[in-house]
Amino acid sequence: MPRADAHLHLFARGFAGPTGASDAGPDELGAYERLRALHGIERGLVVGYEGEPRYAGNTEELLELARTRPWIAPLAYLPAERPPDPGRLRELRDRGAAGVAVYLPDAAAGRAFAAWPASARAALRDLGAILSLNATPEATAEIGAAIADLAGTWTLFSHLGLPGRHARPPAASAARARLAPLLALAAHDHVAVKLSGLYAISDPPHDFPHAAAAPFVAAVLEAFGPSRLVWGSDFSPALGYVSFAQTADPRHLAGCTPEEVDAVMGGTLLDELARRSC
Repeated sequence: MPRADAHLHLFARGFAGPTGASDAGPDELGAYERLRALHGIERGLVVGYEGEPRYAGNTEELLELARTRPWIAPLAYLPAERPPDPGRLRELRDRGAAGVAVYLPDAAAGRAFAAWPASARAALRDLGAILSLNATPEATAEIGAAIADLAGTWTLFSHLGLPGRHARPPAASAARARLAPLLALAAHDHVAVKLSGLYAISDPPHDFPHAAAAPFVAAVLEAFGPSRLVWGSDFSPALGYVSFAQTADPRHLAGCTPEEVDAVMGGTLLDELARRSC
């Protein structure tokens, strides 16, 4: 089964996890490459993040790494509050970026993203960019019209839409209600969801196998289908709570066929990267 990772991070100085240092050790790149070999991961979307001073310059780091590591498909970090210039987007693409990553933690950030000019959205469409969004339901509720205008991109919502932490599995109806803004976007074929960050749904986060996430996985599968669900490890932040093997455990896909599981765990991402020549 070919695998591909739709959500991972690499920081030159490491991710400041719960202990203040990367749980992957001092060499995150080396650690991931060993895990990649062990788990048969062919490609990875490496999600840029510069939302804290510690991580300034992460986009440049990833673009440089991708020059010598064809398995890396880098996503350049863009702040929601500063709309990108179309020329800057073309430059990033020319330098090897597969797309961009935007973080929308609240409704205000969602409104800022929704206010990006039409020229920025047109540039993302024309480039066939991959757009990775870390968006809470509150933010997603603000961006429906903007997402509808991004057909031509491949828009991925990370971590099952960030429904928040839950000590127990919510009722199916409650899970659907919490994710209602995301589920409404299933009408758009260019929108997909990452099966990632399940520790961020569990309370406590180390409560593997994350039973609290199951109703949210079910809601996303019902709305989007397995062809628009893609697995991501969330390396290395996830390692503060679970092992890498646990991030790649497909038990939440028990209702899917073997072919559908293969697609979620890598086939769909590999097809998209090939189609977009990333």
